[in-house]
Amino acid sequence: MHNNTITTNNPPVSWRYDPTLYGNRDLRIDFLRGIAIVSMVFNHLESSSYFSAINRGHIYASAAEGFVFLSGLVLGMVTLGRINKVGFSEAMKKLLERSGKLYLTSFILMSVLGLLSIIAPGLTRPAFDFAPGTWWQILLAAATFHLAPPVIDILQLYVLLLLFSPAIFWMLRRGFWLPVVAISWTFWSIQQLHPYALSFHPLDREHPYFALAGWQILYVHGVLAGYYRQKLQELWGKIPKIPLVIGLVLIVIGSITTAHYDIQLGIWPAKFSDRVAWLAWTDRSRVGFLRLINHIGFFPLLYIIVDTFWQPLHKILGKLLISLGQNSLYVYIVHVPVTVIWFLIPALVDGNPIVTTIAQAVAVGCFWWLVKKEVLFNIIPR
Repeated sequence: MHNNTITTNNPPVSWRYDPTLYGNRDLRIDFLRGIAIVSMVFNHLESSSYFSAINRGHIYASAAEGFVFLSGLVLGMVTLGRINKVGFSEAMKKLLERSGKLYLTSFILMSVLGLLSIIAPGLTRPAFDFAPGTWWQILLAAATFHLAPPVIDILQLYVLLLLFSPAIFWMLRRGFWLPVVAISWTFWSIQQLHPYALSFHPLDREHPYFALAGWQILYVHGVLAGYYRQKLQELWGKIPKIPLVIGLVLIVIGSITTAHYDIQLGIWPAKFSDRVAWLAWTDRSRVGFLRLINHIGFFPLLYIIVDTFWQPLHKILGKLLISLGQNSLYVYIVHVPVTVIWFLIPALVDGNPIVTTIAQAVAVGCFWWLVKKEVLFNIIPR
């Protein structure tokens, strides 16, 4: 009796990202930027929604930190290609031009909201609860980085980071990556030992929330990762993934656990002196070293998840997140007036969680529609 059964060994179906399908652009990075921009929208459209319950205070990480690192990463990759194509001087000129555009955008947003706070007090929340000064003080402070209103203050950080970027790329072109790292960690250390000593002192807050000396460490390491991406990818391929993932998961679990007792319950650390030290170590405005450890675990793990489960994630959320991620600066700018309007409607700030959840989803959908229709693309920076 003959066995006529034909046995075939079909290869397992892979959900991983296949770079050959998408050209030169890495859509995983756009996807991650999309996650960051949506997370930011949910945070800024403050309410007791279900999105906010999932999104806020469960780990020592935020959308802003993801943005800053990813911005450096993308800039490192793009600028390296631009230098090879048009030369160093022309590539640096592009960086300075973009810094100028962001400076103008920051100045306009801060000036408009600041002056409006004089005319209509209480109607410019969450940026200004009240006027931080006279009209000329507001204009001067906006022009000289002496305003730090919530929601729009991070633009000043980007202006300064781009302004200093030519020096970083000049050093990297000469192979001086180690001095770049040393300088970055030196400024970060100064921020930890003498908080805000190297910062502009704003009129409207006790200290800037996005102090350059601390936050630059995320950006600089992002630039390094982008500039040396090919070498890092080769190194990444040699690292055993199971032990790596286990280590990253343990860091994230530790962060989630401590954040639950710290941020959510507020019961740990209980001793006052320990509490003071812990707040410094996890301070977002200073990028405390425990936050850095958390980022070392959380960001690579998130990248691994997106890379490993790319096919289903792309099918379900790709159309939304990639579009928003590729136009994150545009979405950021457009969301500012929406946030101000949001705070003018009590039913959204303190309303029913179901209603506010729907409203947040509608806002994200509107931002996606504006991107797809390219509304004011010729005016609003992208």
